[in-house]
Amino acid sequence: MKEKQVILNGNSVEILDYFKQNLMVDHYEQSATYGLDFEYGKGFLTVFEKYFFRNDSVASLTLHIHPLENEQVEVIIIVSGSESGIFKIDWWIGKSIMKSMDKLIEELR
Repeated sequence: MKEKQVILNGNSVEILDYFKQNLMVDHYEQSATYGLDFEYGKGFLTVFEKYFFRNDSVASLTLHIHPLENEQVEVIIIVSGSESGIFKIDWWIGKSIMKSMDKLIEELR
């Protein structure tokens, strides 16, 4: 499992829409989204899944989008399920997903 936390400027609805659009283009399927009410606005917990042919597995990407004060948003990124087989080999899937997310985050900034 790989994880990362970032703080972005903007609002949580726009940030969620941005990730949805870009991840769908990259063949991720959104499996669940939950709206959450926080002190500074609406937040989201959403899960995306992607199938990988090279090791016949599905990896999940979970985003927790939490609004903060001053129009900032905390995004917690968790990649799981990328390890497969008896030896829990990742085949660089987790690293690949994080690299894609880093690119999307840089475009957002």
